[in-house]
Amino acid sequence: MSKDLKLFKDFWNDVPSIFNRNWNFPKLFNDEFDKILNGKSDFEEFEDKYVVELEVPGVEKDEVNIGLKNDNLTISWNRERENKDGDKKNYKYERREGSFSRSFNVEGADSNKIQAELKNGLLKIVLPKLEEAKSKKIEIK
Repeated sequence: MSKDLKLFKDFWNDVPSIFNRNWNFPKLFNDEFDKILNGKSDFEEFEDKYVVELEVPGVEKDEVNIGLKNDNLTISWNRERENKDGDKKNYKYERREGSFSRSFNVEGADSNKIQAELKNGLLKIVLPKLEEAKSKKIEIK
């Protein structure tokens, strides 16, 4: 990798923190910026469960880290560019490299029953809710 390309890559990966540090942009801006660069996610809450679907093209299941702590589900991975040697006259790299992390509030999720599946570049995580976290209809007497 050329020195100029490395400098640009390092700058590009640091853009969200530069904006936050120098202009105090809100966290929402950083979240939207992160989604544009790293893929899209869907988050749904049902009465009995949470469902998260996240696009993870080119990421293998052993590269993904999923954790649950203090009612926060965190999904992360690190993507590195494959080192391509050889005599090149023309090249263009568009696939992003770097680290990725997203967090979702999943209050009342049952950590013992979480299911995760990665298929065709789509990561799906189902988090059933604890019985006491489910909504209960109260009958009026």
